[in-house]
Amino acid sequence: MMTNTHIAELHKLPRKEKIKLVQLLWEDIAKDQEYEVLPSDHKLILNERLEKIYKRKAEFKSWDEIRKKYKNAI
Repeated sequence: MMTNTHIAELHKLPRKEKIKLVQLLWEDIAKDQEYEVLPSDHKLILNERLEKIYKRKAEFKSWDEIRKKYKNAI
């Protein structure tokens, strides 16, 4: 079990070490996780979006546009 002392020590790590630790943790979580089947309505929406991309009819926004739109939402 992680204690506050452990967490405090993690905060002291250099950024590169923190990123490496997060990657290792994520890989560990991902290999043990069971993935649910994608619901059919979600699959339909994703397929429609992919079709728009393939037909070059999709419209994209930059991250700056997205940030501006949702800046006050948080």
